[in-house]
This record gives sequence, C-alpha cells and structure tokens, in this order.
Amino acid sequence: MKKSFLGLRELAGIFLDTFISKNIVLVQAIGLCPIVAIGINLKYGVALTVCTAAVLLPTSLCMSLWGSRIPSWLRPPVYTVAASLLLILAALVVDQWVSHELYASLYLFLPLMAVNTIFTYRAGGFSVSNRPAAALVDALGSALGFGLAICVVSGLREMAAFGTLWGKPLGFRLLLPEAVEPFAGFILLGFMAAFLKWVKSFADRKTAGKEDPV
Repeated sequence: MKKSFLGLRELAGIFLDTFISKNIVLVQAIGLCPIVAIGINLKYGVALTVCTAAVLLPTSLCMSLWGSRIPSWLRPPVYTVAASLLLILAALVVDQWVSHELYASLYLFLPLMAVNTIFTYRAGGFSVSNRPAAALVDALGSALGFGLAICVVSGLREMAAFGTLWGKPLGFRLLLPEAVEPFAGFILLGFMAAFLKWVKSFADRKTAGKEDPV
C-alpha cells in the first residue's frame, strides 16, 4: 500500500539508500553489462548516465501513477517499450544538440540500455508500490548510483588505456590497452564494491561505538 505522505527526511533516506547504502550496481549488482561493455571513457559514462536518468525518471513516475492498474505479467513489456522510445528521443537529442561523434559511438549500444535491468528492477518494482515523490527520488538515486559507478570505471579505464580524461591527454607514458576489455571493468567494479562495503562497515563500527555506554 502506498503511503499517504512522505516528508523530506523520508525522501532523503530513500535517495541515500539507493544512491550509496544499497547502490544498484555496487551492492545489488544490477546494470553491470553496460558498464563493462561500454564504459571505456568518461564521455560515454556521462552520456549513459544521462540516458539512464532520462528513461528511469519518467518510467518510474508513470509506473507509480498507473502501474498498479497494469497486470504484473504485462508490466515488463510496457516499460521496455517505454524505455526504448525514450532512448530513441534521448539519442536524437544527443545527435542533434550534443555531439554527432558521441551519438555514432553509442547508438549501437542503446538497444542494450533499453533492456537494462535497472529499469525492470526499479520502475517495475519499487515505483509500482510507492507514491510519485518516492518513486522519483528512488529513480534519481538509482540513476546517480549507476552514474557514480560507470563514470568512475569509465574515467579510470580511459586514463589507463588511452592516457586521456574526457579526451584530454594526461601525458602518461605507460598505457594499458587491456583496460578496455570487459574483465578490467569487472575488476574495477569489484574493488569499488569492496571499498564501499569497508566504508559502510567502518561507519557502522563508529556508530556502534558512540552508542555503547561508557
């Protein structure tokens, strides 16, 4: 059942939960494929983050408003088609107003983004049973959580493989072309997930220490 009202504290909790505490990529291991396959430079990472947000926010809002009226078996094809249409629109925007080169590099991967499990998991799961404000905040946290992962991985792979960041040379003499391979993306995601787990564990210990009586 949907809650009647959510305050700013509850909405902030939802955002932080999806963005950091239960990061959709680093904790829940959802949406990995675009990162390891496409996240090889920072421009791609930012572009795919924007595309993810452009799809996830409106689909989550729509599913919150009307998703409960759609039979559960029909929901996956509905938001898959919706994601495809929104990605086509986002691709046209990128092509017309951002960069023809960026569009040419990414257009082959946009169908992959349309079936990204992030949309299935969040829009088809959380959003259906929550109010629009919560659905939008959750979608924003999920999109930015995905963006955090793909942008860090993309930036590191670009620096290692090409000696550039955002296409600007950094003057590296030792390059690792293997960084563009999928296994490198998996390794970086593994280190990031382990680091996030360590940070959460450290924070929990500090909190527990403060709560313990002297």
